[in-house]
Amino acid sequence: MRSITLAAAALAVLAAVSPAAAQTTAVPRLPARIEVSGQGTVDRTPDRVVVAFSIVTNDDNATRATSANNSAYNALVAKLRGVGVEPASIKTTGYYLSYNERPQQPNPQFAQRYGYVVTRSVSATSDRTDQAGAIVDAGVAAGVTTVGGISFGLRDNRAAYRAALATAVADAQAQADALAAAAHVHIVRMMALSAGAPASPPRPFATGRVMAAQVAVPTDVQPSDLSVNATVSVTFEIAP
Repeated sequence: MRSITLAAAALAVLAAVSPAAAQTTAVPRLPARIEVSGQGTVDRTPDRVVVAFSIVTNDDNATRATSANNSAYNALVAKLRGVGVEPASIKTTGYYLSYNERPQQPNPQFAQRYGYVVTRSVSATSDRTDQAGAIVDAGVAAGVTTVGGISFGLRDNRAAYRAALATAVADAQAQADALAAAAHVHIVRMMALSAGAPASPPRPFATGRVMAAQVAVPTDVQPSDLSVNATVSVTFEIAP
């Protein structure tokens, strides 16, 4: 009689413990979902231009080399102001002084500077893209060594990127709707959303070494539209 009572008590204990154990070991079921990548592109007309210059001078005397470079830079600033570029928009982006010893027999096939060589990199920025050619001509007239390039960009690139993001999200939603319709399910909610890094570099126009001290025909550089791109990754919960 006692053994039967103990067995009944053991069964009662197992019955009480089993549901709790089942609850702790049960794995929650993840909701069904779909993941899509959306892309968006907006085109904008550039409203900023940056022109890069290089001024290189050399002399056997370091003071004369730097002085000549300073004079050329002052001439460049004056010419740029003459076409409407303010001094605050003219930046020295690099300045280097090095010594290049002259060999006993220089190779005539290579144009090389010897002595103390001073290289100054300068950028000129304007919010008028129609000034690009005039800025180049001003640099040439001032005697710069090189026109390093012309880049067109946007003053407010983030606004264009936000517009591209909105287009990318709409593209992701359209893809998700099409997938859900094809699979005969419906979208419950958006579970996750992330954006990729902005990718909208300025559009460069490469130029080269200045070959003439004067420009007979004014330089004309017309920009084309810039494309600003955005990418998003979206996860949607779906149900039958």
